[in-house]
Amino acid sequence: MVDVTPPGVYFGYAQVSARRSDDEVNGPSSGTLEEEQTKVHPMVMSLGWNPFYKNEKLTAEIHVMHPFNADFYGHEMKAVVLGYIRPELDYTSREGLIEDIETDKRVALKSLMRPAYQKFAHDEHFVTPVHENHP
Repeated sequence: MVDVTPPGVYFGYAQVSARRSDDEVNGPSSGTLEEEQTKVHPMVMSLGWNPFYKNEKLTAEIHVMHPFNADFYGHEMKAVVLGYIRPELDYTSREGLIEDIETDKRVALKSLMRPAYQKFAHDEHFVTPVHENHP
C-alpha cells in the first residue's frame, strides 16, 4: 500500500457490520452492535509501522469516531479514505502521541464538514450492508 500512498494519518468514513463475521476471532466483542453503531461514522486511519510501538509490519489502523458501547473485534468494516492529515511520526512519550491523535481527530472532523466530503458518508459503497455471515 505504501507504494501507492505514504505512511501517515488519513481521514474518511467507516461503517462496522452489526454482527461478527467470524466467531473464531480472538478478542472481546458484544457479538451484535446496535443500529446506531452500524451507521457510517467519521474515522481517522494510521497507515504505517507505528514506530512508538515498534511494529515490524505495515498496518492500517482505523479509529471510528463514535462512542461504541463494546469492542467490535471480528466485525467486518467498510471504509473510504478521503484525505491525508500528516506523516507518520515517532514519539518520545505516550502523552505526545495521544495529543497528536486528538489533533488528528479535530482536523478530520473539520475537514469532513466540507460538502464535497460529506457526500461520501452516503456513497453507494456504504449503501449495501456490510457482509454478514449470520441470518
